[in-house]
Amino acid sequence: METRPSTFKPAYIRQARELYAEGLTDRELAAAFGVSRSTIFRWRAAHPEFAEATRLGKEVADDRVERALYERAIGYEEEAVSVSLPAGAKEPVIVRYKREVRADVTAAHQWLRARRPAVWACPTPPPEEDTNIAEEIRKAMERVERIAGSRSSGQPPHLASGSG
Repeated sequence: METRPSTFKPAYIRQARELYAEGLTDRELAAAFGVSRSTIFRWRAAHPEFAEATRLGKEVADDRVERALYERAIGYEEEAVSVSLPAGAKEPVIVRYKREVRADVTAAHQWLRARRPAVWACPTPPPEEDTNIAEEIRKAMERVERIAGSRSSGQPPHLASGSG
């Protein structure tokens, strides 16, 4: 059985790096190239330079997001512009100023959980005790027999066990 020739083009190496750096996902890159996601995976396996370009592009995007999360976590200053038209003025008044964006506790917590999981990770619940299903069934059957026995003897179920 013959295989189809690859639709891979060397120009895809640079394009993939740039598109991943812009934040595209594997699915979006596949759509941009007009192929399926599995084709992107095959190209990575067959073309090491393509695989490296995709890794580097994703790192660029991840680094930008990481930096933005860090800045949001600690707070930062940004430039802002105010435009107003005072009464009687012929021209709008444009004022450039810096404003402070306060630190975001949620972003800080997310950053610390990712960077220092040993200290900041959400605690995991304790493992549930292993239940012996056979033992649970045996106990349930004893309760049923006790209740059934009490009904035939005319005693209330809580007195049927002989502890009354």
